[in-house]
Amino acid sequence: MSSSKLRLVWDSWNREHIRKHNVSVSEANQAFDNRVDISKSYLGRKVVLGMTKKGRLVTLVLSFEKQKDAYPVSARDMSSKERKMYYEKAKANE
Repeated sequence: MSSSKLRLVWDSWNREHIRKHNVSVSEANQAFDNRVDISKSYLGRKVVLGMTKKGRLVTLVLSFEKQKDAYPVSARDMSSKERKMYYEKAKANE
């Protein structure tokens, strides 16, 4: 996966879904742009850990099932385990 050239594909379904997690499209895009980790998940999806400009730590779940670009299936606040992984990766990337 060439993550540097990916773009997020938004539609009414995923915009509404992330709103249920109190994450805006702008925050999801910022977290994606400032990501430090991409890992594999179930169904061929990718989990992305990133930070917004205001320092909010966000987990994105991305699907590549029906398109070449990343389709955000979910965006939410990171769990404590994900935050730990995020900070470890961020420190290693310094």
